[in-house]
Amino acid sequence: MGRQRALAFFLDAAIIAALVDLPAVLALAAAFLFFPDVSLGTIGRAAFVVTLLGLLCRDARGGLSRKWLGLEVVDSKGDRPGVIRSAVRNLPLLVPGWNLYEAWRAARGQGRSVDGPLGLSIARVE
Repeated sequence: MGRQRALAFFLDAAIIAALVDLPAVLALAAAFLFFPDVSLGTIGRAAFVVTLLGLLCRDARGGLSRKWLGLEVVDSKGDRPGVIRSAVRNLPLLVPGWNLYEAWRAARGQGRSVDGPLGLSIARVE
């Protein structure tokens, strides 16, 4: 299941990048050609923020690419996590050092400190 989770992460990152980058490139081209007063850096920062929000909220409905792999993020009742719990669950991926701490805890057999209190787990979809 570890390989499927890693593959799901990279598929999610690719999907989010494709969904954000194409409109961002079109917006950059339009701003460059038709609106020279608009800062191109502002468009780039907006695309970056949208990408981060997409990555944080990717499990809100059970996972974007996990469904293709037969997995789903659910709580103990079988419900999907929603936006807030998805963001909290994925926050360690973005905070430097926190992801290493989580990996160290998992290697020592102490489990995950984020998923546990949230009551979320990865389930196989039948």
